[in-house]
Amino acid sequence: MKQLWQKLALVRSSNTTVRYMFPLMLGTFAVLFASIISADKSYVKLIPSETAVVNGDEFSIEVYVNAHVPVNAINVNVGYSSEKVDIKDINIGNSVLTIWTHEPTIKDNVINFSGGTFKRGFVGEHLIGTINVKAKYTGSTEFFVDKVELLAGDGKGTEVVVDKGSEHSKTSFYIYDQDEDPSKISAEVKININADIDGDGDVTIGDIKTFLASWSSQNATYDFNNDGRMNFIDFSIILSKSFLDLTN
Repeated sequence: MKQLWQKLALVRSSNTTVRYMFPLMLGTFAVLFASIISADKSYVKLIPSETAVVNGDEFSIEVYVNAHVPVNAINVNVGYSSEKVDIKDINIGNSVLTIWTHEPTIKDNVINFSGGTFKRGFVGEHLIGTINVKAKYTGSTEFFVDKVELLAGDGKGTEVVVDKGSEHSKTSFYIYDQDEDPSKISAEVKININADIDGDGDVTIGDIKTFLASWSSQNATYDFNNDGRMNFIDFSIILSKSFLDLTN
């Protein structure tokens, strides 16, 4: 990967025009596509239905697990603030888990998901459950992954390596009153609507790797042009933005 950026730096220094530089990047990333798409870490992802809600309204958080090797048992804790929200219920009707050690529990501001699947388990990104929530107090709050245990479906119960620092392991919300100043709301709410997936201020190879690792699951989070699909248009968008950040 270091050689790639050195090659791009060389292209810049030799004053090659944009129309040559971008195809070079596109071709290079196409070659890397197959190797990058097979991520080497598993993680838990939280996807909210809203990031700003009126006090008293209901919203939801979907909990996903991405497994880079077959996983057939999980134990996941999701933390939250009971001062800000009430948990209405937890829907597991569409969960990839088919065997539960117990129904999802809520205790001391922690929601626990614990269960498994038949045979070798699952690979890739799958829904574990949906947390349905009601906002009850104004201000900022968040849901966050507190604990993750994934076990491989290898007949030995081998613990799977988990990326606990994943950028999607927590999600923030702003709860406001209906008559609140809109400028205050926009200042408080931080919504990532561009291709800077990890939120570090630049679109880099790390963002592209995350995008490609989610390609097989067609994750709507990375539908940058809001056409309802994660496709090559979104792929071209993230490459373009990466190119622009590189040249600025």
